[in-house]
Amino acid sequence: MVKLSRFLTTIIIIAALSLVLASGLIISSQSSAPNNIVMINMLSGINVPIVFQGDNNSIPISFWPTYYGTSKASNYWSAGGISSNQPVLELTPAQRQTSGSMFWQEYYLGGNVAISLLGTYSKGLSPVGDGFAIYLFIKTAIWGIEPQNNYSIPYTATALVHNYSPVSGDVMLPQSSTPYILVEWDPYWQFGNTSSGATGQWNVWIVTNTNGSNPSIIPKPSPTLGSSRSGWDGIGTGSFQPRPGDIINITVTYNSVDNTLNGRAYDINTGQFASFTLSLGNYFMPLSSGYYIFGTDAINGDSYANWALIYVDTKGLSNIVPVTLTSTQTVITTNTVTQTAIIMSTITSTTTTAMTVTSTTSLTSITTIITISNVPITTTVTSTVTQTINASLTLFAMLAVIVILAVVLVITLIIAFRKR
Repeated sequence: MVKLSRFLTTIIIIAALSLVLASGLIISSQSSAPNNIVMINMLSGINVPIVFQGDNNSIPISFWPTYYGTSKASNYWSAGGISSNQPVLELTPAQRQTSGSMFWQEYYLGGNVAISLLGTYSKGLSPVGDGFAIYLFIKTAIWGIEPQNNYSIPYTATALVHNYSPVSGDVMLPQSSTPYILVEWDPYWQFGNTSSGATGQWNVWIVTNTNGSNPSIIPKPSPTLGSSRSGWDGIGTGSFQPRPGDIINITVTYNSVDNTLNGRAYDINTGQFASFTLSLGNYFMPLSSGYYIFGTDAINGDSYANWALIYVDTKGLSNIVPVTLTSTQTVITTNTVTQTAIIMSTITSTTTTAMTVTSTTSLTSITTIITISNVPITTTVTSTVTQTINASLTLFAMLAVIVILAVVLVITLIIAFRKR
């Protein structure tokens, strides 16, 4: 009897500990939420796998982008007579009809997305062009973020595309199996060109380029410039010309709830800014969650500068795919009246775990306080919390049934032992 009693106590303790530990593991694994992910910070380096592509007047080239680390950063800045050791990633040189881009892959969670960058230049013409572009939702099976794709991305430059914006420069349009969004801030608008219908400094295009060599841009005709052009060209309010050495904070936000885009370019040194808000309507529909390629491009046309990146981050994306956990339990109950009936039921619960990588950085070489994100990002977590609670309660119930069955079994054994 003493041995059986100890055996019973041991079973109960083990079951209780298993219940507590299992519930704790599920709750802790569900508690994280997606947050800011730093792609590059030139003070600490590049934090995710990326691929580069250079272009020289529609010809692919591998001479740029170029990284200027701490030991060589002065070479970049001295080209404009600026004394600084701030590391930069120079996307394109100060040369006509050139561009340089970088791409990375992240998991889209199905909500709002924001991409922010800090850019600059040290040398260029006046008025300077053609700024930076941001790519959203490229989907492809032809190329990816792999070493073999570095400087070998299939694309077409806008010099080979008809009826695009009169102000944009040499923009690269990479291959994608589905349409994607391209947003360009071009400071040449309103200073080097003041086309009728253009009110700001932003171009927004929905790009289709399924084979990499035959791109098209919509809306067509352009809602702002008319039948001879494509895309939303020269939209927004506000305009400015950054000076050499100015730090420009550009943030583009996609809102999946109302299918809108917001953009803001802000000169941190002068306080000037340009912004836009745009409803995409039926030209682009909200996408399902999954892996997509995102990117940024620096662009030169007839006006140019050695555009460079200092910092890039994203919100609303994850570089780790959410994990789906499925647990199945079979519960057997026996009811005896005049016969024995065995009833089997299966309970399945699914929970989604969102895992987050968070990096905190600071730019010690810049004396101005920098706000990377200027547009609030709303993340809905209600459904995740509900799933967590339901999954935890389900597991709790499952283990509780197991404990009860174990206790009943042991008591049955004790009673049988006493009868002997």
